[in-house]
This record gives sequence, structure tokens and C-alpha cells, in this order.
Amino acid sequence: MRAYFKFEFIQFMFNKKNIAIYVILLFFACFYALKIAPSYDPIEKVDREEIEARFLTREDFLNNVVLDENTYPLTRFAAAIYPEWNEYDKQRLDALAAGDMKKYAEATYKWYVYSDNMIFRNGKDLLYYNSRYYTAGNLYATEDGHYAYMYSASRFDGYAKGDSNLSINVFEERTALQTLQRLLHSYLPLILLISCILFTADIVLKDKKNPSLVKGFPISVWRSLLVKGGVALIGSILTVIPLAVGFVIIAIKNGLGGLNLPVPIFSYETKDFTAITMGEYLFQNALLILFWFLLLISLLLLVSVILKNEFANLVVGCVVVFAEYYYYVRGLGYVKDIHWYPSSYVQVGQIIAGYREYLNNSVALTLKNGLIVMALCTVICLLITFIISNHRRYKLL
Repeated sequence: MRAYFKFEFIQFMFNKKNIAIYVILLFFACFYALKIAPSYDPIEKVDREEIEARFLTREDFLNNVVLDENTYPLTRFAAAIYPEWNEYDKQRLDALAAGDMKKYAEATYKWYVYSDNMIFRNGKDLLYYNSRYYTAGNLYATEDGHYAYMYSASRFDGYAKGDSNLSINVFEERTALQTLQRLLHSYLPLILLISCILFTADIVLKDKKNPSLVKGFPISVWRSLLVKGGVALIGSILTVIPLAVGFVIIAIKNGLGGLNLPVPIFSYETKDFTAITMGEYLFQNALLILFWFLLLISLLLLVSVILKNEFANLVVGCVVVFAEYYYYVRGLGYVKDIHWYPSSYVQVGQIIAGYREYLNNSVALTLKNGLIVMALCTVICLLITFIISNHRRYKLL
């Protein structure tokens, strides 16, 4: 069995299609690190000029406003809330001037808490979040702003209380580890899963080209499939090597970050954020992605055994990965048990961060439930494959 594994692994690594995938991933990583990452423009960023302009405008209003029995109610409202708001902005400006990142984090945490409280709870129709949340067609701009401000408050609270090395790049989530966090929150999981599908699609059916050579190994069909699955799993995990090149480039330019940086995690049940470390966050993402690899590989081995067609493998794999796009509607989790669908867990980073709970109004889209669903589906696929491959009349080629 060891000799067969070595044979399969060498074939896998020298397969032109697989080499092309690794090269494409390497190109993507370098292109992202050199072109896309530097142009990242976060909505919530450290903008001294913006803070100062806001502070001076409110300060001018407070210095000139006259309050009496004829004062308009909204003017009274503004005069009541602006002093504390400006106090936090002044603390932020002073901290930036002094280069004290810890004090800036403390003041910014208080600013986000106060701002969100004023906008979301006391002035929904009077005050607004950052204008960039109010993009054309966004019906949930206020809710998205509320989520972003709570997220930022939790993040800066963690910075203020932690012992991480703080910088502007950390505050704007530009460091290598924070960039990885943002990518896990967007399209990196899709890239990894599609790569896994491409690696596995032909790993069984390629033996048609050399049937006599494969039959020379004294190994059962089931064990052969297990070896092939193991090789596909290792190949899928090795995709981190070309992608790591981009990670290193970003680390050189913007800093590595730190595994003890706080990562806010939203809970739909409590409607609030808690924080875990970057190390915990990345470990949980890696665990869920690993379970996704196991599910996709076991599924494609089953399809290979039944249909014996590479194109069918690609179609089935892509349908599973992209199925959520066909049924997803914001808030759907409130009325439908979508947590039982494997495709609901494709956005791995969003699942870990609780963002999918927020979008779907569901308490069930959690890491624990994702691992359970992935494990059950994997076991079912492997069991069916085992039964079919051990049937007396079945032949792999």
C-alpha cells in the first residue's frame, strides 16, 4: 500500500493539470499582494483629517449655539450629544499627535460605542453611519453600519486591552494575518474548494490511460480509492504553499500582525460580539476547510465510482460549492433550516466570525454545526462508496 501511495503521489505531483493549478495560484497570490492589497480602502480607517474636520465643525456649533425656550428641538438634541462625541474625537486626535496607539485604541473604542448608540438607538432618522454604507440598492445600510460599528468597537476594545504591537496598519487591518482574515471572509475559501475539485476530478479516472500498470498493484478497489483520496487531500492542503508567497510579500510590506490580535465574533443569540485571538480564528477556519476537503473528495470519489466521468465530477462538485447562490436570501435562516445544507458553510470565514448568523438571522450557522454536517455527509459518501466498490461485479476500470 505504501508503494501504491508513492506511485499515486508522484503521478499527482507531475500531472500537468495539477502543476498548472499551483502555478495559477502562485500568480494569483503575487498579483493580489502586489496590486490588489495595496489598493485596499477600508470604510473604517484612521483618517486624521476627517476626524479633525468633524471635531472642528461640532466645536464651532457648540461655541455659537444659543439655547432658550425658542430653540428648535433638533438643535437641543445636537447640543446635548455633541460634547461627549467631540471629547472622544479630541482624545483620538491627541493620541495620534502623540503617537500613542494604545490611547488611540481606547478612545476609538469609546467613540464607536457612543456613535452606534446615538445613531442606531437614538437618532435612526436623524443621524447616519459612514456614507459608504449607503450604496445604491442597499436596503440594509443602517443594519450594515450598525454591525460594522459594533465590530469595530469590539476590535478596538481588544486592541486597548491586549498586548499586541499596534500600528496604523493593524487598525486598518492591512497586516498579512489580517489580510488573510479578510480573504477568508470573502473568496479565498471558494478558491481552495475549487482547487480541491480540480485536483480530485480525474484522480480515479486517469487510470484508464494505464490500466495494466494500475492492475499490477495487489490492492483492493476500496483501498485504492482511499489512497487516491489521501493523495487528493494532501494535494489540496499543499495549495497553501503557492498562496503563502503572497502572504510573505504582504508581511514584508505591511507587517505580519500577530496571532494574539483580537478577532470579533458575532453571536445572533446575544446580538453582541465577543473576541477570540487570531490564532484561534485561523485554526477554526483551517479545521472547517479541512472538513470541506474531506467532503468534496469523498463525494467526487463516489461520483467517479458511479458515473465514471470527469465532467460529471466537476459539475457535481461545483453544484455543491455554489448551491447557496441559488437559494440565498438575506434573513432566510429565520424561516428555513438552511444550517442542514453543506453549501451554507462555504463562506468559511463568515461562518467562524458569525457574519452568516447575522445575515441569515440564524443561531444555527456555527462552526460546531458545520463540522457535524460535513462529517455526516462525508461518512455517508464513504459508506456508499465502500458498499459499491466491494460488490463482486464492480470493476473500477
